[in-house]
Amino acid sequence: MKPINRTSITITPKQPYIDWANSFDDAEKYDTPHATTILIPDKYDEFNYETYLKKIYKIVFEEELESWMVDPNDWPKKRTYKIFKEWFEVICSDMTWDYGAGDIKHDEF
Repeated sequence: MKPINRTSITITPKQPYIDWANSFDDAEKYDTPHATTILIPDKYDEFNYETYLKKIYKIVFEEELESWMVDPNDWPKKRTYKIFKEWFEVICSDMTWDYGAGDIKHDEF
């Protein structure tokens, strides 16, 4: 086990996201909770991670929306930081451990 020099932020949907996801007649119902974990620079911790989150929340918000509906026309028009926080629970962990064997590999998107 090795510590990773990153802070992690875990994002889970709240009821407004679930309601939005379930509002589409032609999509599966959102019934299995999921979480997204993002690694950010370790100079941010549980006391100041929101400083960094405010810089990237639009990208994160859109990735979460796209994970359910690919067409941006289906996304809510208003995507402010306040709405992001209403739609998602954010938990910060300033200690991230690697229990895997071998090197971490990065996929390119």
